[in-house]
Amino acid sequence: MNHRFLLRLTTNLAVFLLMLSCFGIVLWVIDEFLGWDILPEAWSLAVRALLVAAGIIAFVLVVMNVLLSLALLAEANASRAELPNYGISQRLKRRVRNSIVVVLVAIALLIAGLQITDHVRAQATAKAAEAEFIQAQADMNASMQQVLQLFTPELLEAIETNTLTEKGQLGNTIKLLDSVQSSFPESPFLSLVVPAQQAPFKYARIGRDSFKSSNGKTILSPQFYATFPSEQETQAIEQLFTGELPAIIEPLTGSIINNTTPSSWGILKRNNNIIAVAYLQSDFFPALDYYEPSQRYDSSQQHHNGPETLLTN
Repeated sequence: MNHRFLLRLTTNLAVFLLMLSCFGIVLWVIDEFLGWDILPEAWSLAVRALLVAAGIIAFVLVVMNVLLSLALLAEANASRAELPNYGISQRLKRRVRNSIVVVLVAIALLIAGLQITDHVRAQATAKAAEAEFIQAQADMNASMQQVLQLFTPELLEAIETNTLTEKGQLGNTIKLLDSVQSSFPESPFLSLVVPAQQAPFKYARIGRDSFKSSNGKTILSPQFYATFPSEQETQAIEQLFTGELPAIIEPLTGSIINNTTPSSWGILKRNNNIIAVAYLQSDFFPALDYYEPSQRYDSSQQHHNGPETLLTN
C-alpha cells in the first residue's frame, strides 16, 4: 500500500469536498435564514442531504489523512533510526485477515441481535399499552353509566330550560364536574353538549372551563358550535340527540368526541326527552409513562368504538 499516494489523494478529496460544502452552506443559509427562497423545496432538501453526506465523507477523509500522516512520519523515523524492516509471514497475514472477518461478523451479529431485541421489546410495549388502553376504555364506559345517575332532577330541569344561572345550579354543576374528575378511574373530565339557544349556533358545550369568575360572581360561558369540522362527528352528535347509538369505527379526533383516547358518551333525558349529550374522556394514560421514549407506544394507533349500548340516565 502506497501511503504517500493515499495521503495526497485523501488530502485533495477532503479539500475539494470542503470547498463544495462552502458553496452549499452559502446557498442553504441564503435560502433558509435570509428567506430569499432561491431554491425549490426539492432542491433545498437535496442540498441539505448533500451537505450532510459531504460532511461525513470529509470527516472520514480527514481522519484517514491524519492516520496516513502518522504512518509516513513513523516510517521516516524508522528509516532515520536505521531500524530493520521486519517481514510479516503469510501465515500471520492470513490470521489477521481472518481475525478481521471474524470481528466484522461478530459486530454484524451483535447489531442484528440488538435489533431483534429492540423489536421484541417494542412489540411487548405495544401489547402492554393496548391491554391497558382496553382496560381504561372499559373503565370509562362503566364510569359513564354511573356519572349519568348523578344528575339530580333539579339539575336536569335547569339544563333542559337553559336556566342554570337563574335556578342557582351553577355551583352544583361545578361540584359535579369536579367530583367526576376526582372520583372515577383515569381522572376523566366531563362535558355536556346541549342545544344552543343563541342563533345561528346549533350546539353549546359546557365543561369545567365554561365557568368563569367576574366581579366576584361565577358566570357560565359555554363554547358554541354552528357545526363541527368533521362530518363524522357532526353525524355522531346528531344521532345521539335522536336517541341512536352512533357507529364510530374509524379514528375520530373531533372538537368534542375523541375515540383515540379512553372516552365514553351517553345522553341525558328528562320526561323522555333528550336534553344533552354527556361526554367523558381521560387524558391520563399511565401505560405510556413506564417505558423508555424509544419504546413508547403511539396511542393514536389505538382507537375504540365507544360504548356497546346507548348509555342514559
